[in-house]
Amino acid sequence: MLHKLIHKQTSQVLRPLPLYLELRSRIYYFRYRLPANIALLVNPNEIRFSLRTDSLNEAYSRLHQFLPIINSIKRYSFQKSLTAVEQSHVKTQVKQLLGSRFEIILDTPLIQGHPLEVDSMSVGPLFSSIHDEMMAYKKSKGLTDKMCEAYLRYKNLFLLISGDKPVSQLTTRHFKDYLLRISDLPRKNIKPYSAMSWEDIVNLGAVPERDKVAAKTAKEHLKWLQGLYVFMNFQLDMKLENPTKAIKVKPKTVRYGSFEDHEVNQVIQNSKGEAWQYWLPRLAFYTGARRGELVNLQKKNIKFHPDLERYYIQITNDDNKSLKTENALRLVPISLKIIDSGFIDFVNRVDSNQSFLFGDTKLVTNRITDWFNHKLLENSGVKVIDDIGQKRVFHSARHTFITKAIQQNVQPQLVQEIVGHDKSQGLGITARYTHRFSLKELFKVIDLIVY
Repeated sequence: MLHKLIHKQTSQVLRPLPLYLELRSRIYYFRYRLPANIALLVNPNEIRFSLRTDSLNEAYSRLHQFLPIINSIKRYSFQKSLTAVEQSHVKTQVKQLLGSRFEIILDTPLIQGHPLEVDSMSVGPLFSSIHDEMMAYKKSKGLTDKMCEAYLRYKNLFLLISGDKPVSQLTTRHFKDYLLRISDLPRKNIKPYSAMSWEDIVNLGAVPERDKVAAKTAKEHLKWLQGLYVFMNFQLDMKLENPTKAIKVKPKTVRYGSFEDHEVNQVIQNSKGEAWQYWLPRLAFYTGARRGELVNLQKKNIKFHPDLERYYIQITNDDNKSLKTENALRLVPISLKIIDSGFIDFVNRVDSNQSFLFGDTKLVTNRITDWFNHKLLENSGVKVIDDIGQKRVFHSARHTFITKAIQQNVQPQLVQEIVGHDKSQGLGITARYTHRFSLKELFKVIDLIVY
């Protein structure tokens, strides 16, 4: 029994302590050695005083109030020289450690013999205060304004959903519940949610599936939470167990559906407005090209074949265009339906000095997605989620084209060539002998596409 007591006592003394804590005569002390350049400005080289407790948990709780000051002082330790204002600020920080914070601790009576019973609601810093410290640190490291806004939005949502709790009390279950709520929220950039406050949105009941945030949103929030624990453990030396490590967000597998013929005709009939609103849906349904490929079209990409007397699109990676794969470099025939709608006349009217047919590529890319997926489909009476639960978006025009082409019993490799897919799958060594099909063969497929 005596051996057990001695062993227990010894193991407690030898147990590694958090940074800035030391144990003397069973009482915990705060100890901070000032950086060399800071020590030259003030009298002490180090600051040390009793935390007046024999409980490690309580000592850590009291230690935490000094960490923001220590981090503030440490920021100046890497500078070769300090301005008068910076010197004054550093001296004030040191005085806080020596004076007011010390006096607060002195007001706490020393309890000897047994570890302190600490109220669980008062142990450690709150989530909001830790997050504010992380924001200040990341801003000093050059965090962009856009990311600052995102982090602030995440913080406010977390407080609305989970409340402001001490970080020591947050568990894996808290974060899982939070992420589940996030995945069920509606997108804020569509009506009626765009006119609602976050408080109202969080308190909504069931949200239609078509209105919910993208599957990646919960993953972004998880990454933010994981970053917060990295900050606490490596910048604030808090040595907390990270409850977010055990969480994995599995994005929902998105199955894109295709459109029926009557739906395609309704969508095309309602595709009106600016040039990109008129032409991009039509081109997508009759070429199967990707959104990025169409948005990045230039006047020089529209070609005429003299022997066939037909127009086609040359999809290239010129002018720093980003294509998905090597197979994306290809020639795509233009349907007579598109020609008869006046596409070539439109191309001829585009100013030669204009870089892209449809204007600013970034702007159009964002606008076509939101406009097509919501306004155009709604105006056309077409449901975003079809009868078997598949989602229809702008990319579904590509699915529709491929489905339509395959239904015509044409050679699959011809369809793959037109849409920029790998034609070698399943061919083994024979694949090295396959070459591109002629435009004449590709036009035969395009001319079969009728909605």
